Amino acid sequence: MVFATVVVLSSCSKNDDDVNPIPADVQPVIVLNHTIGQETVVFDTIKYSNNFGNVYSVATLKYFISDFTFHKSDGTEVKIDEEYYVDGRENSTINYTPMVKIPAGDYSSVSFTFGIDSTKNKTGRYTNPPESNMEWPIPMGGGYHYMKFEGKFNRNDTIKNFQCHLGPTMGNPNYFEVTLANSSFTASGNEVKITIQMNLNNWFGSPHVMDLNDITGIMGNQQIQLMLKANGVNVFSLKSIE
Repeated sequence: MVFATVVVLSSCSKNDDDVNPIPADVQPVIVLNHTIGQETVVFDTIKYSNNFGNVYSVATLKYFISDFTFHKSDGTEVKIDEEYYVDGRENSTINYTPMVKIPAGDYSSVSFTFGIDSTKNKTGRYTNPPESNMEWPIPMGGGYHYMKFEGKFNRNDTIKNFQCHLGPTMGNPNYFEVTLANSSFTASGNEVKITIQMNLNNWFGSPHVMDLNDITGIMGNQQIQLMLKANGVNVFSLKSIE
């Protein structure tokens, strides 16, 4: 049995007009858009060209984002300690509503982690699919993939596969933080919707121009993992806050 004690405080000579109610917390909603350039991704169609000149398709796009952090104008921050699984083919996963609301007020920027940080990315964290299907091999460090980005490409009229798998190769912390440019906003009302664009071409474009012939069997290749990590910072941009 739970006992509760209610304490009622009263004061004299204070009118209702003198009371300033505390604004209600605001629900953030994150929307993920997957594009190549400005075009929404169409799966299973070999028609996209990257900076190297590969012509490719997208068959699989699965990844984790985590630890959304809302940086307030006064220098404090609100961190949402959650991971979220996205499957680009499943529309039900592209809208992420965190379990935690944020205080009303002014925010200077929004950041998040692509992947899962090393303190949380441990084998056995997820026991059910689809998240459990992202497991990274234990002999290669364990934990979970940050991303599975797969497709086909045309090389000299021969169709080949690529598997762009990013993760904790031999325990290396290949996750990274993204700070969205021009992401200041004022949180008020019931919710704030933040739409983020993920430009898949940028995984292979900047600062490292990458050939899809080299993007297969890379789970044990820390050099390639670091190149993708460096490119990944340029993959995301803010589309809108409303």
